[in-house]
Amino acid sequence: MKIRQFILLPFMALATLSSCGDYLDVLPSTEKEKGEMLSSQDGYRSVLIGAYIRMKQTSLYGQEMVCGTVEELAQHWTYNDGSVGEFLHNYDYKATAVENATSAIFNNLYKVVADVNGILTEIDNNGGVLDNDNYNLIKGEALAIRAFCHFDILRLFGPMPGNPTTSAVLPYVTTVSTQPNGYITYNDFGSRLLQDLSTAEECLAKADPITTMSIDQLNSSSTAIDNFFTARQTRMNYYAVCALKARVNLWLGNNEEALRYAKMIIDAKNPDGTSTFTLGTRDDCSRGDKTFSSEHIFNIKVNDIASTIGSGRSYYFDKTEMTSRLYENGTSDIRFVNMWEEVKISYFVKPFYFLKYVQSDKMPARAKNVIPMVRLAEMYLIAMECSPLSEAQAYYDKLCAARDITPTAITDNDMREKLLIKEYNKEFYGEGQAFYAYKRLAVEDILWAGCKGSPETYVIPLPKQESVYN
Repeated sequence: MKIRQFILLPFMALATLSSCGDYLDVLPSTEKEKGEMLSSQDGYRSVLIGAYIRMKQTSLYGQEMVCGTVEELAQHWTYNDGSVGEFLHNYDYKATAVENATSAIFNNLYKVVADVNGILTEIDNNGGVLDNDNYNLIKGEALAIRAFCHFDILRLFGPMPGNPTTSAVLPYVTTVSTQPNGYITYNDFGSRLLQDLSTAEECLAKADPITTMSIDQLNSSSTAIDNFFTARQTRMNYYAVCALKARVNLWLGNNEEALRYAKMIIDAKNPDGTSTFTLGTRDDCSRGDKTFSSEHIFNIKVNDIASTIGSGRSYYFDKTEMTSRLYENGTSDIRFVNMWEEVKISYFVKPFYFLKYVQSDKMPARAKNVIPMVRLAEMYLIAMECSPLSEAQAYYDKLCAARDITPTAITDNDMREKLLIKEYNKEFYGEGQAFYAYKRLAVEDILWAGCKGSPETYVIPLPKQESVYN
C-alpha cells in the first residue's frame, strides 16, 4: 500500500478557535510539508484534529461504518432491488458497487492512519516544541487512533479470529512512506495493536484530565482549562483506550484481559465518587437522548447529522420481522419503543423508520450531533461474556434493568451466546457492531440473512489494488 508523505493543515490557526468543539469543525484545505507543520504546538494539534475530521466523514464513521455498509452486512435494513444494499445483503463482494464501497473504507481508514503517523514519526524528535502534557496527550491520542483504525481494518478484512491463518494478512502501518508497506501475520498484527494501546494508555494516564475531572466539568464553559483538553469524550481519551483494549483483547481471545479492562470502565469513578459512565434509561429517551450519551466513552461529533443518518427517513425495516424475531411482541424494551416509528405511506406501505439519531431541541447538549464509537453497554456485554456464568448473570441483569426488560436466566454457555448475539443486535442497531459480533463468534445463523455465515461472508476481500502487495 502507498501513503503520500504530507500532512493536512486546517485552513485557520487553531489558536484562534474558542472551544474544543470548534477544533473538530475545521476542515483541512491545504497541504504542508511535515517539517514545517510540526514545528509548533498548534501544528501538532492541527494534524491530530485533522485525523478526527477525516474519521467523521460519511465514508467512515460519519455514516458507512455505523449505519451504512457495515450495518447492511448485518442485515439491518430493508434494501431496494439492484442497490448496493442488495449486494451487501447477499455478501456479493464481487459486485462493482460493493467493491467500491469496501475499497473506500479500506483506503480511508489507512489515510487516517497516515495522518497520525505524521505525528508519531516526529513527536519524539522535536524536543521543546511540546510541554509534557501536550506531548503525552497528543502522542497517546495518535497511537489510540492508529490502533482504532487498524482494528476495524482487521475486523472487516482480516481472517476469522477463531481460526486465523499463519500467512501474512494485512499491513500495520507505522511510517509515512511512498513505498508499499509489508503485510504481517494475524498474531503480529494483534501484538502491534496491543503495543500501541499500551503506550497510549501510559501516555494518557499522565495527562488526560478525564482521570481527575468529571465529563460534565470538562464540558462546562466555566472550567478554567485549555480548550484543547476539554470535551474529552469526543476524542480518544484514557477511558476510550481502556475500552478499546477490552474490545481488542476479546477479539484476540484474551478474555481475562478483556474482562479486566471492561470492569475498569464499569467501575470508573469521578472525584466525588459517582460513576464516570452510567447506563442509559427510559428517562434519557424521553429527553431525546436515544444514543445514551451518559454511556459514551468515545464519540464523534457530526454537525450535519440531521441531513444524513439523523433524518429519520434514511433507514427502515419491517416491523413484523422486528417484533417477531428480535423483540418480543408488546415489548417494553426502550430500544424498541423509543427508537422506531411506523409511518403509513399507503395501506400496503408502512415503513418502520429508525430514529436513534434524530435530533431534538430537548436533547442535552452533550447528546446533540454525536455518534457513539464505544459505549458502556458494550463493556457490560464483554463482562457478561468473559465472566464465569455465576457472575455473568449480574452484568446481564443490570443491562436489562436499564433497558426496561426482564432478563432471561443464563443456564449454560449456549444460552449465554444466544443472548449475547441478540443483545448485540438490539443494543448496537445503527452503530456498526453487530456484524463484528457475528464474525467473532462465527455465527452461522445470521438473523434475516439468506445464507449461512461463513468465512466467505465474514472476510471481506482486499481491494484489487492491494492484492499485488500481499
